Amino acid sequence: MFPARMWTTIAPILRASRGTRGLPVIARDYPRVRLPTSSLRSVPLRQLSTSSPRHAQYTRFSSENQRHSSGDVIDNRMKIVIAVAALGGTYYVVHLEQVPETGRWRFMDISPKYETKLAQAAYNELLAEFRGKILPSDHPVTRHVQRVVNRILESSDLGHLSSSEPSRSLVGAPDDFWSEDPFTTGRPGESSTPESGGKEWNLLVVNDPSIVNAMATFGNIVVFTGILPICKDEQGLAGVLGHEIAHVVARHASERYSSSKVFLALAVLLQTVFGFDFGITNLISTLLLELPNSRTQEYEADTIGMQLTAKACFDPQAAVEMHARLAQYEKAHGATSLEFLRTHPGAERRIKHLEELIPEAYSIQASSPQCAGTQDSLSRFREFALR
Repeated sequence: MFPARMWTTIAPILRASRGTRGLPVIARDYPRVRLPTSSLRSVPLRQLSTSSPRHAQYTRFSSENQRHSSGDVIDNRMKIVIAVAALGGTYYVVHLEQVPETGRWRFMDISPKYETKLAQAAYNELLAEFRGKILPSDHPVTRHVQRVVNRILESSDLGHLSSSEPSRSLVGAPDDFWSEDPFTTGRPGESSTPESGGKEWNLLVVNDPSIVNAMATFGNIVVFTGILPICKDEQGLAGVLGHEIAHVVARHASERYSSSKVFLALAVLLQTVFGFDFGITNLISTLLLELPNSRTQEYEADTIGMQLTAKACFDPQAAVEMHARLAQYEKAHGATSLEFLRTHPGAERRIKHLEELIPEAYSIQASSPQCAGTQDSLSRFREFALR
């Protein structure tokens, strides 16, 4: 089949490649590569193992990744906190102002125009709250309180009382509570509803002997009949009303409204940065910021109020005596003696502060020609007030 020359060439190859069973074996000649032994020795052997050292090494690697991730989150959070604090600080500084009467710096972001809206809303709430207890404007007690308020307002050009009165459906029916008019004396030419310009104030006299208080906010003055026995007479009542009107003059209600935003922002900041519970941050804010600020406002109202009553020719010493009587009443009725928990200063410190203001108050009266011979006789008022 094959030529003789070709057979002699392939026959030895077939015989050499025949297997044990006589089957042909195809020989494949792969190229051989010699690896350098130095490279083999320098490469560490990686063994597959589930032993604890290898597992521990893997766990440490995972924890470090988590630390890096949580660190990035904290860094981003701090950046946000710093940015918000910077913006808030700028807003705070821009809205700083001084109280004209005392020079104290405070944060205020409520405009007088907005105060007018708040005054009307507050007046409506007061009418609803004391419905049926408000004495009519022609009641003897109301007329007397009006005279004292008008003297304070007129002498300092603070405005006048509103000539309008609450609806009869809101006013309580007059009883025999001081039904006589013991207040026939007054300053010459004095009117209970003067026709003067400026700010318009509202006055409500609430017939509730159980409430020993008076207050004024956003131009609304409320006097409870329970405070009258403590006042004793016109001079003591002027000390109370001068203090309350001073709160409005200094815009303390708007200051508290503005400061509440700052207290809330600080509480949120403490909660975000330190993780404090909101209740704890609110307590810290109240004890360290709100209550001290409230006591500062009370001292300031005492200072301004003493000036107002002195300009209105009331006896400054009467304010000191009235607060001494009020302190005795509070002590008898179990008022707290812990000043840091009070919105008002302690009685002793407050009386001492008022006594320090008396020389300046008498100096104001001495320089005012209107205060010559203005000490009125109010024995009948004292008699009825002490019933």
